Amino acid sequence: MKKEEKTEMLNPFCDEGFKRIFGDKILLMDFLNSFVDAGSPIVDLTYENKELVSVESDGRTIIFDLFCKLDNGNNVIIEMQNKNQDFFVDRAVFYLSRAISAQGEKGRIWKYGINSVIGIFITQFRVFDNDDVLSEMKLIDPKTNKTASDKIHGYFIQLPKFKKSNNGCVDHFDEWIYNLKNMERMGNIEFKDQEVFDRLWNLSNCSMLSIEERRKYERSLKAYRDYVNQLDFAKNEGREEGRAEGREEGKAEGKTEERFKIISTLKRKGKSDEEIASLLDLDIEDVKSV
Repeated sequence: MKKEEKTEMLNPFCDEGFKRIFGDKILLMDFLNSFVDAGSPIVDLTYENKELVSVESDGRTIIFDLFCKLDNGNNVIIEMQNKNQDFFVDRAVFYLSRAISAQGEKGRIWKYGINSVIGIFITQFRVFDNDDVLSEMKLIDPKTNKTASDKIHGYFIQLPKFKKSNNGCVDHFDEWIYNLKNMERMGNIEFKDQEVFDRLWNLSNCSMLSIEERRKYERSLKAYRDYVNQLDFAKNEGREEGRAEGREEGKAEGKTEERFKIISTLKRKGKSDEEIASLLDLDIEDVKSV
């Protein structure tokens, strides 16, 4: 019997795959509702300009993967980050703060009435040193552990920490992460009895792409794979350099230990420090230190 070929599914972590999936309002709202505490379920959103321009003339422009406004007026920033970097959490705070400060009004009396900004940071690396796939960042009173302000709220989804099988998923958030991590490899979507995952399957099935969409996706996928290969090469090169340095350090330590034994033996035989230094062509202070 001919083996059934698996369906070619989008890679959700390249730019075009990510935009196709989360550029769908129904899918994005369902994904957000699986973990975001927005006070009430998200029932509508609009996609805003991804570019947030600094209010200062010399300030930097920030471009997000997705920038949305919820039906209650709150803003949502969504970023996919494939490469670890220094000060990543600080960077997230900066981005959220910029989205807060951009709400300031000029030319009139303004009473600092601001809408909340929620940041969703999906990473291909570990951000925090724990086992939680989903970590939160918010402003709290450390004495009462109660929220001091709900105007800034960050969620970090750390994909490498997710190890569950399809049978191990305990909630809708788990189901989402399982599918995102595995659908390209599986050529399928699990939990298809749920309407939202039928929709995800239809949007992620590469056979559903137009010719132009397919071309854009393949260019994006190639850029993503080249990028991943570069990261893997750098990691392997770093490990090899580390092993080489370790071997050299080991040799040096071995020579030092051997020299220590020789000096100790000569001293026991009555040789003076000056004689040993002359015999072994060493500095006198090195001999005296043994």
